[in-house]
Amino acid sequence: MGVAAVQRHIEDKARRVWDGYLRTRLEGLTDQIPGVSDRVGALRIAVGVDPLDLPASAIDTLPRIDLYCVGAESAYDIAGTNLDAAFVYHVAAIAQYDESDPSAAARSASALACESAEVLEQYLRDKTGVAGCIWRVDVTAPVQVQAGTFDVSETRVHTMIATSEVTVQTRTTFADSPTYSDLTIDPGNPTLFVQLADITSGLDASTGVGTATANRLSTWTTTTAALAGATSLDVDASPAFAWGAGSAVTISMSRHGAAVTGTVDADVSVPLATYSILDGDRWLITVVDDGTDGTRTLATWAITWSVS
Repeated sequence: MGVAAVQRHIEDKARRVWDGYLRTRLEGLTDQIPGVSDRVGALRIAVGVDPLDLPASAIDTLPRIDLYCVGAESAYDIAGTNLDAAFVYHVAAIAQYDESDPSAAARSASALACESAEVLEQYLRDKTGVAGCIWRVDVTAPVQVQAGTFDVSETRVHTMIATSEVTVQTRTTFADSPTYSDLTIDPGNPTLFVQLADITSGLDASTGVGTATANRLSTWTTTTAALAGATSLDVDASPAFAWGAGSAVTISMSRHGAAVTGTVDADVSVPLATYSILDGDRWLITVVDDGTDGTRTLATWAITWSVS
């Protein structure tokens, strides 16, 4: 599980944890929270955005609790296979209580923020310790900023917001798939990235192995026996676009750290005696026209090999 997936996991699970435990915790408090404990059934839970970035008219049901990420730090393990990412989340609580002075509403918002943060600290952690998990949750700031009026412009002085901070420690898989590409920098003319048709490939022919969609990842499948009986893997890029004569084709092979070049005027052949193909090999195939019309057209095909 990568970093993006883990963050989604944190936020999806936090919503479920709050839905499952927070209301019961608030109802069971010995010291009731004015404006909250008597309105637990109306509690709104939201994940993903700071409520202060929303118009006040969108915050129409109170009390409310929001969770949103404000930063993250990361470190790799010594083997370089896992990534520990610490996501810093703010827990923003909004409460309304008008049976006393505004400070009472501020205290209610602060209490709701702290209780909500503690529920995450207690229940959000995953039981497993493998990659793709939440392995520690800390309330790093019970009071992150001073409680204040939620919306001064509307003079809602009895509606207050308070924020706590929670740090979620996660372990993710280090995604490392090096890709070879020539280092030559050639600005040339403006480049147009276009959606093109498929290219084709075959063993000692332009077809027979597979096709590939432009600007997408495709899998080409073959067998070791078929490779052993062939001389080259041929790629035909001409069907993809009305390329100008001499437009360059480059087949970059990650495992070999090398490239085979040619033009769209003929099939580009990868000699198998020089560049073997193994299961899991990754290629990037690019075609760039010469730009004589003032615009360079470029397209890329990513290939992963499946060899059985």
